[in-house]
Amino acid sequence: MTQKPKVSIITIVRNGMPRLLDTLESFKKQSYKNKELIVVYSKSEDRTLKIIKSSNIVNKIIYQNKQNLYNAINLGLKNASGDVIGILHSDDIFFSSKSLEIVMKSYIKDKFDIAYGNILISKKNNFEDVIRNWKSKPFKKKKLKYGWMPPHVSLFISKNNKNIMYNENYKISADYLYILKIFNRNKIIRYIDSYITIMRAGGISSNHILKFTEDLSVAKIFFKYYYLTILLKIISKIFQFKTIEHDFDKKYINFFKDDKYKFTNNVNNIIKQKRFVLSAFNLAYLAFVHNKINIKKKYIYLWPDGITAKLFLKKKKIPGRIILKRLKNDESFQNVYLINKKNNRDLNYIKKKFPKKNIYNIKAPYGPINLIIRTIKDRILKIKNKSLIILALPTPKQEIIAAYISNIHENYKIVCIGGALEFESKKLKIPNFFSEYFESIWRLQDEPFRRLNRLLLSIFIAGKKWVCREYKNF
Repeated sequence: MTQKPKVSIITIVRNGMPRLLDTLESFKKQSYKNKELIVVYSKSEDRTLKIIKSSNIVNKIIYQNKQNLYNAINLGLKNASGDVIGILHSDDIFFSSKSLEIVMKSYIKDKFDIAYGNILISKKNNFEDVIRNWKSKPFKKKKLKYGWMPPHVSLFISKNNKNIMYNENYKISADYLYILKIFNRNKIIRYIDSYITIMRAGGISSNHILKFTEDLSVAKIFFKYYYLTILLKIISKIFQFKTIEHDFDKKYINFFKDDKYKFTNNVNNIIKQKRFVLSAFNLAYLAFVHNKINIKKKYIYLWPDGITAKLFLKKKKIPGRIILKRLKNDESFQNVYLINKKNNRDLNYIKKKFPKKNIYNIKAPYGPINLIIRTIKDRILKIKNKSLIILALPTPKQEIIAAYISNIHENYKIVCIGGALEFESKKLKIPNFFSEYFESIWRLQDEPFRRLNRLLLSIFIAGKKWVCREYKNF
């Protein structure tokens, strides 16, 4: 039997404890068998070397005299024996046990010169707390001058490129120079639409002034309008701060942009139906559409909300709190499930509103959508028939959960009420001017950083979609 091609992984480490343990374990768990791990070690003051030597998965240890990242990568390239070579820094892990298998399947099929995929960027101390989603796109050479580049830590090269070295004169941007160099030299370039790596935030690239200066210097070599290239490169990062599409929820994802929406404010007629998802059509919802949620179209209902309803639909705005007030006790359901943040005031409000119903509270943790669903999944599975489910979470998290529920329950009555419940339970009165036009701005007083981040992201995504005429049916 012919042996499968070999993949070499280069790991650079200095004072790597305890995070190096995660990296080593991540490599060990890879299902692809024909692999080697090359560790380039720089003198450390902790137990790094002891851990490396005691590991039974490190194939080669290269001792580095210089404390230079790109010198270390070059040493790794020189010592790599694989048909395919990639990098896994000592702060990072592979996204799943199948990451290398996915890459090598692509190589076996296409014999690529270069391949790259998607990555997630997490907070320093918690891989579960994802803050950026760097989702790449298929390669077109002209994209390079518009600031596009794939994530360096998802990059894999064939052995034909191992003699191309990183420029050690750069402290941060040698990877950018390297990518521009090899992408201009090679022909068989493949985009793998899968998450390859989870990278911790921080590191040397967090020195923004130095990075900007070096990026300009690199871009100047390749592009006439290099200032514009770097500006667009910076702007592109904005769109990485969005809801993450993980493997577990991809089965619920599909874009329904070409379908016409059903708008209503008659909540109580909808409640009598066996299944429905009711949500607000507003700026945040347009950003949510960007995340390609799949719920059977005929069961989706929207009420017009926010200034978006006025601009796109020419309809009168109906705030979520009005929809909430219109919800009545109905014989079609016996139970009410409230899925919200850890807020007892919301629960008390629902108990008073539905005094004769069985009330169940499912509290969702703070964090990315994968953490929320994983935490509450068991309780969602136990939701009884003849139930009204009230989701009081930010868009798009509540809609993704609604999609999840719609795929595991035959009958579902779901109302995505967002922050309206919290505002009603606090008995807050919104000034008329803001209520009519700019309620989202008024709400910035409550969790200002999170809400501002979401508002700006919604504007960028919705604006981009509108420009592209993807909402022509509205």
